[in-house]
Amino acid sequence: MKIRMNRKQSIVFTAVYGGITLFWRFMIEPQLMGHYAISIGIGLFFVLVYYLLWKNKIVNFDHENHSEKGSGAETNT
Repeated sequence: MKIRMNRKQSIVFTAVYGGITLFWRFMIEPQLMGHYAISIGIGLFFVLVYYLLWKNKIVNFDHENHSEKGSGAETNT
């Protein structure tokens, strides 16, 4: 079974994911005591996780009526 979100779920997930990761980074920033490279590394890790979710089509921004079986190159002639 492949886990896929529809467009609306993907938008909500993206907003919640972004909010949680930013909140978490702002909460941990004082404990890093000026080590900004660690903060940037954490941010890049969260971006990488989101990219993998998008690349594996778990987060899906295609229109709801988009056919999964179609190649997308079909034309009416």
